[in-house]
Amino acid sequence: MSKKPTLLLAIFAATIALAAFAFFQRDSDPGRAYNTGAKAVLPDFSGVIQKVMPSLVKIENEGLAAHPAFIISDGQGGAKSGKGDIEIAETKEGTGFFVDRNGLILTNYHVVEGAQVLKVVTKDRHTYTAKVVGADPLSDIAVIKIKPDFNVIPVRMGDSSKLKVGQWVIALGNPLGLNFFSSAGIVSGFGPPGPHYIGFFDFIQADLNIQPGNSGGPMINYRGQVVGISNAYLGPGTMIGFGIPINRAREVMAQLVKYGKISRGYLGLIGQDMTESLAQRFGLKNIGGALVSDVLDGSPAQKYGIKPRDVVLEWNGDEIKDNRSFQEKIYNSPAGKRVDLLVMRDGRRIHLPVVLGELEAHSLATERVAMQCGITLEPISQTIAERFGMEKATGLLVLKVVPGCPAFEGGLRFGDVVMKIEGVPVNTVSDFYREYSKARPGRNILVQVIRDGRPFYVTIQQES
Repeated sequence: MSKKPTLLLAIFAATIALAAFAFFQRDSDPGRAYNTGAKAVLPDFSGVIQKVMPSLVKIENEGLAAHPAFIISDGQGGAKSGKGDIEIAETKEGTGFFVDRNGLILTNYHVVEGAQVLKVVTKDRHTYTAKVVGADPLSDIAVIKIKPDFNVIPVRMGDSSKLKVGQWVIALGNPLGLNFFSSAGIVSGFGPPGPHYIGFFDFIQADLNIQPGNSGGPMINYRGQVVGISNAYLGPGTMIGFGIPINRAREVMAQLVKYGKISRGYLGLIGQDMTESLAQRFGLKNIGGALVSDVLDGSPAQKYGIKPRDVVLEWNGDEIKDNRSFQEKIYNSPAGKRVDLLVMRDGRRIHLPVVLGELEAHSLATERVAMQCGITLEPISQTIAERFGMEKATGLLVLKVVPGCPAFEGGLRFGDVVMKIEGVPVNTVSDFYREYSKARPGRNILVQVIRDGRPFYVTIQQES
């Protein structure tokens, strides 16, 4: 038998195998390691990073910040204390990226918040004055614009819904004064960036070195497509960063460009998830719905008859699975929307028609305070006051304190009766949130409580 056909067949098969190997090696995720018989091939992101870098900008926010009493010269070689807060010019930095050729830039709201002057520095170190097109504090998205005199290279947008745990992502930005820095890691999960977060979407969680200054920068996949916006990190010394999914950001951006703001619904209540014991207590077969723990004074919820201890089960016929899904319904609806709520109250199912108000900055601040503090409060009733040996029903009873939250770390505990914040009496939950939100970020707030029948002081640190 001739060996020639056999040899040709072997060569043909080897050629097909080599071509298939080259094809899969070229098109596969560069995060994979390929065993070629010699050594593993590590991912190389240099190409995609270089393509995206020209689309990045550094954002310099020149604003005024309040500072406490300070030391000044007394004119006689000594010093004396100044009184009251003063405003000092401060510059904070962040990142943004071009989304079109006309100079439109996407970034975080907190990067541009409070700006007196907003400057944009490009990769080639040219500086431009920018204006805010629109900004939304709830999603932490802002759109700004410059008048470019050069050829702008916008980013390529990806699809954040296709991201999976274990895939590579790269964060680009200007952290800690470092210009146009990159950090790579893998997606480790999807969810809120902390236990006290109040929002309406899940963040991208990744093991990235995100630091102050990264905020607003693009989070890209290995193809160089933007899949998220760097937004937060878990804390100093950690390698856990969070990004806003680009699909959500684009939805917000479209409305900001068109209208300059976002219209969102507002009810003015604080909700919490149901537990098995709570479900049994309220006569529910399933652990579902959102339990109303507080209704804010003057809110639409109060106007339309929603009460603490109501369990919201349905929204226009759609099942409410937990408090998060309930909040999403509210925030994703426009102001003025009419909604039929099915609630469980005292063992009876009743329908409550409501009309959503509009979420404004003060409303958002109040709800954020409730989540940041990590506590559930209730006005003191006469019965409870007598039980605590109090002459009058004043103050707020602490029903719950989330371990690890600022209130817990400061010493507040279940069963405490909050009487004053910074010397101001508080008799409603709204009083508490209002006084708390007045404090400067990072300040320790003095809280007077009654514990075991005696006055007692704790502090709650206002988040920075």
